[in-house]
Amino acid sequence: MNKNKVLPLKISFRQKIILVFFGLFLFFVLLEASLRLGGFILLSIQEHRNLQSIKQKGVYRIMCLGESTTQGQYPEPLEKILNQRNIGVHFSVIDKGRVSTNILAILSKVESYIDKYHPDAVITMMGINDLGEHIPYEVVTASKITLFLKSFRTYKLSRLLWLHILTKAKEIGFYKPNKDRRSSGKVKTDLSGIELKEAPVKSIPTEGAFMKAIEINPKNPNAYLELGGLYKAQGKLVDSEQAFQKAIELNPKNYNSYLELGRIYRVQDKFLQAEESFKQAIELNPENDNAYFELGRLYRDQSKFIQSDESFKQAIEINPENDNAYLELGWLYEAQGKLVDSEQAFKQAIKLNPKNDNAYVKLGWLYRDQGKFTQAEESFKKAIEINPKNGNTYNAILVLYEGIGKPELAKEYIEKANRSGVWYYNLLTVNNYRKLKQILDKRGIRLVCVQYPMRNVEPLKKIFENDEGVIFVDNETIFKEAVKKSGLKEVFRDMFGVDFGHCTPKGNRLLATNIADTILKEIFGK
Repeated sequence: MNKNKVLPLKISFRQKIILVFFGLFLFFVLLEASLRLGGFILLSIQEHRNLQSIKQKGVYRIMCLGESTTQGQYPEPLEKILNQRNIGVHFSVIDKGRVSTNILAILSKVESYIDKYHPDAVITMMGINDLGEHIPYEVVTASKITLFLKSFRTYKLSRLLWLHILTKAKEIGFYKPNKDRRSSGKVKTDLSGIELKEAPVKSIPTEGAFMKAIEINPKNPNAYLELGGLYKAQGKLVDSEQAFQKAIELNPKNYNSYLELGRIYRVQDKFLQAEESFKQAIELNPENDNAYFELGRLYRDQSKFIQSDESFKQAIEINPENDNAYLELGWLYEAQGKLVDSEQAFKQAIKLNPKNDNAYVKLGWLYRDQGKFTQAEESFKKAIEINPKNGNTYNAILVLYEGIGKPELAKEYIEKANRSGVWYYNLLTVNNYRKLKQILDKRGIRLVCVQYPMRNVEPLKKIFENDEGVIFVDNETIFKEAVKKSGLKEVFRDMFGVDFGHCTPKGNRLLATNIADTILKEIFGK
């Protein structure tokens, strides 16, 4: 027997499994690193191009703000088109769009952008990602672990590839969704409070009356309380906050003033101040179920599920008829994966108030996420029957029909939504658009507001209905004509916004041309 013979290395089944998982882990790490590096390179190229514009002298600089429909999309062709017109002005277009951002993040950086690039005009096309207007959009109350996992580039890539595969499969007839197929997507819609309710922005002509009352009696706390409510309805959050604070100063015992101030703090993400205000309202009136209700929403916003659950239940204990507390409780349970409890809570909200359209919407989403498409459709239709003006309901049923391969029904409801005029901006979007206008006015910079393709420009105009100097770009007619002539695929790469999506190169040229035509006409008279 040869003692020097090398025996083959035996690898156990357990070791093989470990090696396979290690290989997958290594592949994941390398892929994630590559994707992040690629994103960094693209942003670096974009920023290099932006910095080149600073070095150019005697140019008219235009800075573009927005989300994924802006970054790397229409700004570059816009610059080419403007300069090809040869009007005697050289244009430089700066692309400051960012994927997956929202208007709060944009506004937080806009002044630093202005200081760096010194634009003569700012173009905005934004708002779709703000508090549920983006379809689909992840639930904000997801766990920290879930949010961490979904932050990986590999997750986003795999989701895009999967959606692309499903789209292609539906096109060739290989994939046909049925009522038993589950859907993993969740959509965030803000259905939970008056300050975020989607509605037309209207100026209520009562401010003068309140100011007159204050002039007559400067120590009238109720006048300041009503004035704060008026400012809140108009989206003037800073003015509203100051009015409520003045009401508290004049009457520290009025729990309603603390309640309203807490709501204003919450909508601005001032969580500590909001919590303090709501607790003060409870201290002044322990039987105030609305204060517990608002405190529960505040905790939910911060993913403090236990405290949120306790607050909503306390509101229900004080007022068993509080259907909105059950609605919020159902939303809370859904975010934690307690689907049975969630369904029971939504149904209880409907039992207490059969006219609560938001409860039907949330119940419909719950059914949709479980693949119960027939029940989801019934819930959404009932919500529309109750309130034909709720834009969240139209968003919900459109996503449902797109997801189950019924584009003809989706188109039907898009037309109904347009006829009903439900595409409005929420309060945060309105308020921050106005803040942006104030910032630009102080710097002497022109604001150009671009409406998303296919959508009506009137809701955007309503934000600034009392302001002058805003230039609006209407993309509804030209894109509908382009789609009618060439089809959706020629104009859009996807339909993430239900009635519009990210543009193809052809769509971006169309968008850029329309923006260029408007700028040259409105600013340069050409």
